[in-house]
Amino acid sequence: MKKVGLILDANTINDIARLASEAESAGFDSVWATELYRTSFQQIAAAAHTTKSIRLGTAVAFVFVRSPMTMALTAMDLDEISSGRFLLGLGTGAKRTNEMWHGIPHGKPVTRIKECIEIIRGFVSGSHTGELFEFNGEYYDISTKGYHRAFKPHRTEIPVFLAAVGGKMAQASGYIADGYLGHVVCSFKYLKEVVCPSVEEGIMKSGRKPGSVEKASIITCAISEDRKAAMRAAKATIAFYATVRTYEPPFRLHGFEAQTAKIRDAFFKKDVDAMIENVSDEMAETFAVVGNAAECVAKVDKYREIIDLPILSAPHYYIDFEEVKSYQKVILEVFGNY
Repeated sequence: MKKVGLILDANTINDIARLASEAESAGFDSVWATELYRTSFQQIAAAAHTTKSIRLGTAVAFVFVRSPMTMALTAMDLDEISSGRFLLGLGTGAKRTNEMWHGIPHGKPVTRIKECIEIIRGFVSGSHTGELFEFNGEYYDISTKGYHRAFKPHRTEIPVFLAAVGGKMAQASGYIADGYLGHVVCSFKYLKEVVCPSVEEGIMKSGRKPGSVEKASIITCAISEDRKAAMRAAKATIAFYATVRTYEPPFRLHGFEAQTAKIRDAFFKKDVDAMIENVSDEMAETFAVVGNAAECVAKVDKYREIIDLPILSAPHYYIDFEEVKSYQKVILEVFGNY
């Protein structure tokens, strides 16, 4: 079976756990929990109890709003709960949301994320040994003097995936992470021309072998015989992300600056219909996989030319959860054991 992942998105925690179980039964490689309206960690804990073999990842946990030690302890707990199936997917979050919503200074994200990952790995690998771990960096000054975790972790090395849109952060994922996580707005062209070369450059600078980082990317997938409805659902998700300036590079690469300006204007006016209407068919085809089952399978398979793991996400913004569930059901049916 070809590897494919699924984004967990549901109205309740119980539905998230159920969806993870269904994905496992369908033969999916992994399920991934997002973080905006819920914490990604609690969703993974729920999914761990209803599954046995599927990999469980965060896509993503916002790293700057937690201490590295808290992240490490949480990762070890989830890895134990899942019997070694946990993937720690980290993201820096947007500067505006970190500072406005969390009251946390953003700083220089590439430098800071590298420090975070190094500290997290240090805690995971050595907190049970009693050996002193010290780190002195630009953002963190850490010493574990007096700390000794009383029990061993399930694994002393937990895979870390780093989310990136910009080239510098993608290069950082190649330099320090075990995996790269692409965002919904990372189109095929953007992945091929910007992301993948940056990841490989980071790998080269780290001294590791080419291709040693698992490349995954989230893809909005709307499978339906009703193409018009599927297009509108995909456009709604794209409209949401077009409002975030952090995600400008892919839109700019494709020449969609005029459309994104209109979408942002409609967003500030709270006019959701206008936001969606300003997402052109070309934008939807660029940033999402839309069509009947055969068309969507072919489009997802094309991504495999450049990434290792497509992670499929049903459209989910500005549509109700019953519609989300209907798209998830078809994803499971079409891509299960394919």
